[in-house]
Amino acid sequence: MKQEKGFTLIELLVVIAIIGVLTGVVVLTSIKGAAQSRDARRVQELYQIANALQQYYTVYGQYPDNTDTGDVGCWSNWDAGNEVNGPDDPFIKPLIDEGFLSIVPKEWTNIRDGWDSQCTYRYMRVQNPCGGCTGWYAVLYAACETNKCPVQERPECCTSGGEGAGDNDPYDIAIFLKE
Repeated sequence: MKQEKGFTLIELLVVIAIIGVLTGVVVLTSIKGAAQSRDARRVQELYQIANALQQYYTVYGQYPDNTDTGDVGCWSNWDAGNEVNGPDDPFIKPLIDEGFLSIVPKEWTNIRDGWDSQCTYRYMRVQNPCGGCTGWYAVLYAACETNKCPVQERPECCTSGGEGAGDNDPYDIAIFLKE
């Protein structure tokens, strides 16, 4: 009797299962990498806006007021840049009007911050933020998809407790610019 060479059904199923597991690992890793890449872009864009705000401050002696409060998906006193408000929403409009930025970044994915708000990018000029800081501040905020955002970026007066104190959360970034 001649024995035929080939693979058994069990061997084929094992190989298919291994390929499926490896494919799943690759897909999950690339999805996580894409989210980290988007977070890095958000952080970089927030620092670009902060730089433009500092240029504005140098020229005008104060940061721009909130020009577009009450944006959809955000609390009433924040100016927001997100997909809910659409492409024509004037997020921090004075920075573009005065030539400090050519395009202000907006969020075009539907991520939510820790309070389940759609207010992914935010700006506010506020007096005495967090209940502990004194004076006027320009506050920039962006939510992150992963826990890879910078921490320890908030001033001590906003992390030491009290009303409105913010934790140094790895799922967001907040930049406080004091006037």
